[in-house]
Amino acid sequence: MTRKLLVSYMTLGYPDEKSFIEFVKGADELGTDIFELGFPPSFAKYDGPAIRRSYEDVLGKYGDFFSLIRKARDVTDKKIIILTYLEDFVDNLDEFLERLKESGATGVLFPDLLIDFSSDYKVYINKIAGHGLDPTLFTSPSVPDRLIAEVAPLSRPFLYYGVRPTTGVILPISVDALVKRVRSFVKNKLILGFGLNNEDDLRRALESGADGVAIGTAYIESFENGGLTQALETVKRMRSILDEYS
Repeated sequence: MTRKLLVSYMTLGYPDEKSFIEFVKGADELGTDIFELGFPPSFAKYDGPAIRRSYEDVLGKYGDFFSLIRKARDVTDKKIIILTYLEDFVDNLDEFLERLKESGATGVLFPDLLIDFSSDYKVYINKIAGHGLDPTLFTSPSVPDRLIAEVAPLSRPFLYYGVRPTTGVILPISVDALVKRVRSFVKNKLILGFGLNNEDDLRRALESGADGVAIGTAYIESFENGGLTQALETVKRMRSILDEYS
């Protein structure tokens, strides 16, 4: 069986620099396949309350988030995808992308790209690729199936499918039905996230054909409730579940 991918999200520098670096190092050792690191935006309109809290927590602490990417790169050789919002960088995008590349990032994911900039999405994908970064595309049930099928082959190293409108918020949506529908026309790696609220959601996603999952809110909440130790225990638990389907 093919290994199911664990994409581990953490906000850059959260909750403090030492704990952040130790989380990345520990999560690597515990079986994370790809890291997704949040670069705090001015307005995280598609993120849920836990991740918004983490952004608010770090915004006043650091003057240079690029240095934190470099420090994360020092403790992992896994792919590092930066999650942030295109609207914050649309006017100086080339400079931003070049700094990400120089800092050790391997890709960038703009959750607002196909929602708020869909008419020009090819221009932005080409810009990302032109700076030697993977364009990791975010889609959701609000994106037409036609557009998802069109962009899926352009997304590397996977297509990210958000099952709910925001992270960490419970809504009555059938995860398995969504995955089966999208899986029917997405041929590259399909990662589910953005609203997987519990282990039942996670298992339904894997049983329905997802190649892996992205976990973020659970890690932030683990930090809030039990610090680094509990956050790494959550990584271990997520890897254990994925291995049942690998």
